[in-house]
Amino acid sequence: MRKSNTERQRAYRDRHLKFTDAPDDLLERINQMVSLPAKNTLKRLASYYGVTQRAILESAIANAERALFDTLPGDQQNDYYDMKITLRSNRKQQTSNNGSLTDRTPED
Repeated sequence: MRKSNTERQRAYRDRHLKFTDAPDDLLERINQMVSLPAKNTLKRLASYYGVTQRAILESAIANAERALFDTLPGDQQNDYYDMKITLRSNRKQQTSNNGSLTDRTPED
């Protein structure tokens, strides 16, 4: 029996949601649109370092979290992991190709 497009896509995704090299790591899918300059930067960085785009993203995320965590007082570190504190509201995110998340000021 032939599979439908939906069935083939689900099988493909299921095959690729597998364990990584580290025994405790499960993969999770992220679908997100990014600007063309951001995508090209990601490709260049991956090419330069000789790693995958996924490795660059995972490294950037880990480094950003580490830098943030180092600035939080002890009592806010647990709140951060419990997602009880935020720098700003997520309701009105301003996007800019030139700015970073830390360039924005907290909203009242």
